[in-house]
Amino acid sequence: MSRSSLWLKCRSVAGHPRLRLFCLPHAGGGATAFHSWNAALPGSVQICSVLLPGRETRLSEPLYTQMDPLVDVMAGELRHWLDIPYAVFGHSMGALLAFEWVHRLQREGLSMPAWLFLSGRRAPDSPDDTNPLHSLPDLEFIEEVTRLYDGIPHEFLRNAEFMEVILPILRADIAVVESYRFRESEPLDCPITVFAGKKDASVSWGELLAWKRQTRRRFSVQILPGGHIYPQRPLLQAISATLAELGSQ
Repeated sequence: MSRSSLWLKCRSVAGHPRLRLFCLPHAGGGATAFHSWNAALPGSVQICSVLLPGRETRLSEPLYTQMDPLVDVMAGELRHWLDIPYAVFGHSMGALLAFEWVHRLQREGLSMPAWLFLSGRRAPDSPDDTNPLHSLPDLEFIEEVTRLYDGIPHEFLRNAEFMEVILPILRADIAVVESYRFRESEPLDCPITVFAGKKDASVSWGELLAWKRQTRRRFSVQILPGGHIYPQRPLLQAISATLAELGSQ
């Protein structure tokens, strides 16, 4: 079936895709964050990058600053894309958004993902002792984002036009995370794999293991080389292996 959505950038797949992989980006990110994945994952997997309002081709749309309204709209927009087996990946803010979206699907009795991949984010019920960032003055905001999350590449910091565009997006996305409040609910009925960089200062081993409470299925943690923004190759190898396992079932 031919279709399109402002919320998704999906690669073309010859024939009928075996599985759909929804990818949700980190704070400040867009669909282009996953462009390189097309060459690294099996051709039978349709990679669908989620493009949130207020960035890239949706730059003129209002940004969201609260989790619940964002999940409400996203869930409605994507419900018709769950017609084949699918998996979900989210990094940092995207991990939290992916978790809340999948919980919404479970509460509504919709089809669940074959696998949930979460990256670079503490479990949602872990205490958060960090000071709020989203309302800091620009220089302090950039400094703290860089310290905690490997931040913005230095070549971009020197580009005034880029910073004028990215700062409002980054602030809004971090506001989504900082305003989030976990609500106790039934564990998810899907396997979870959690990834994190070995040098990621934003998350501890205990906070990664705490994700185990959020699923009644299989659970694992994989530590990769690097920090909050880590090399993609080992991540994609791990995801490919899991998708191949799903395909053999």
